[in-house]
Amino acid sequence: MRQDGDEIHVDVDEARGASTPNVVRWVLTFGLLGAIILLTAIWVIGAWSSDQNTQTVGAQVRAEQKAGDGATNDSIASDKADQMKAAKPGESKEPLNMPNKNANGQ
Repeated sequence: MRQDGDEIHVDVDEARGASTPNVVRWVLTFGLLGAIILLTAIWVIGAWSSDQNTQTVGAQVRAEQKAGDGATNDSIASDKADQMKAAKPGESKEPLNMPNKNANGQ
């Protein structure tokens, strides 16, 4: 500590009461690097261990379109959907004739 006239000049360590070894910077740096390394390892190991035949929905749709057989149908449309009779205005909202492809003899 030194004094110039009325001004008192104090060293940084004396003013703070302790030294600053920049520990916080080291903790933040190692924490950030550790998180990056850990997330990268999870991503890479997951990519290596994943089944390469797993496709996205878009890829599955394109594969089905290329196959062109139309045998794979996940919809609820019946084979006899064109035989259904629609209700006229004012009639019941229930379907009049809904053929069920799974019913025997119908």
